[in-house]
Amino acid sequence: MQPSVPGLALFTVVGCLVATTASAQVVRQEVPGIRNFAKVESTVACAGATTPAAIQEIKRMGYASIINLRLATEQGADIDASTAAAKAAGIPYYHIPFSAATPDPAAVDTFLKTITAPGVQPAFIH
Repeated sequence: MQPSVPGLALFTVVGCLVATTASAQVVRQEVPGIRNFAKVESTVACAGATTPAAIQEIKRMGYASIINLRLATEQGADIDASTAAAKAAGIPYYHIPFSAATPDPAAVDTFLKTITAPGVQPAFIH
C-alpha cells in the first residue's frame, strides 16, 4: 500500500518534532486553562486544549504567536473567543485546522510556512 501525501507529510512533521524533542530539553508546566503544556527548547511549546482565558498568560510567558491546529467543530474549540482574546492580548493568532483522520496537505503547507515566518517563534502550538 502506497502512503498518501497528507499521511506522509504528517508523519514527516511528527517525526521532526519527535527527533527535536528527543535531543531537546522538554519542560512540562501546569498552566491554568492549558492542558498538557510542554515547552520544547526556546522555539515552541506544545499543548492540548487551551481556553481563551489562558491566552494572556501565553503572551506573558513570552510567546510571539499562537498556532491553533484544532478543528472548529471540536468540543470546546471556541475559535472566535480565542481570536478575540489573542487580539486583546496583542499576540498573533493563527488558526490552521488539522484533522488527523483526514489530513489535508494544504494545512501542513500552511503550518510549515507559518512556523518558519519571521517573528512567529517562539510559538505556542495547540
